[in-house]
Order: sequence, then structure tokens, then C-alpha cells
Amino acid sequence: MNTFTNDWEFWLDENISPIIAKWLMEEINIKCISFHFLKLNKTSDIEVYNLARSKEKVIVISKDSDFPELVAWKGTPPKVIFLKFGNCSNKKFYEKLKSKIYDAMEELIYGDLDIFEINKD
Repeated sequence: MNTFTNDWEFWLDENISPIIAKWLMEEINIKCISFHFLKLNKTSDIEVYNLARSKEKVIVISKDSDFPELVAWKGTPPKVIFLKFGNCSNKKFYEKLKSKIYDAMEELIYGDLDIFEINKD
């Protein structure tokens, strides 16, 4: 496994608990920020996309299909981790994310992938 560069940021969509950002940052040692703390929770998806695009090394983690659609339509940056599982406890949510986060980072940061999907299984 590569040692991941820490000049990337993960932005967690408003429908994801800010506690997940804290846990994830402790796990992967990369800056993880909730939309809530970025004060983006009342901002349109296109505005968030444009802001992330201007910062360049941003990966948006979202359950919202708008972000993968924006990336498919307008390109990267940002890159996206698209979560395709329903509501669950923060603990269960984190376990699902943690089980795939290193694969996602490998593909998005060092590979050619723009959108990494994490399914419900």
C-alpha cells in the first residue's frame, strides 16, 4: 500500500455526521472536513463543486448522486466517493467506509478513477 500524501482533503457532505470526519481523519491521517464545518451545509451542490474544483485536491464523500453526475458532466477536480448505502448508525456507517477507504484513496489519488462507489454490501 502506498503512503498517502496529505495534501489532499476529504469533504463530507451535509448528510454525513461530522463525527465521521473526525474518525476518518484519525484513521487515514488526511484532512477530513464536514460540510457543516466548512459552512457549506446551505450551499448548492454546484457551488460546492466549484469551490472544491478551485482547491484541486479535494475528494467529496457523498450519498448524493448530484456529485458523481457533476464530475461525469464537468470533470475533475473534485473526485468523489459515492456512498450507495442507506441510513445506519454512525458506527456502522464508519465501518462500511473504513473497509473501503484505502481502496478508494488508491484509485482516486494514484489511479485514473474519478468516482469510487461504495455499495451496501
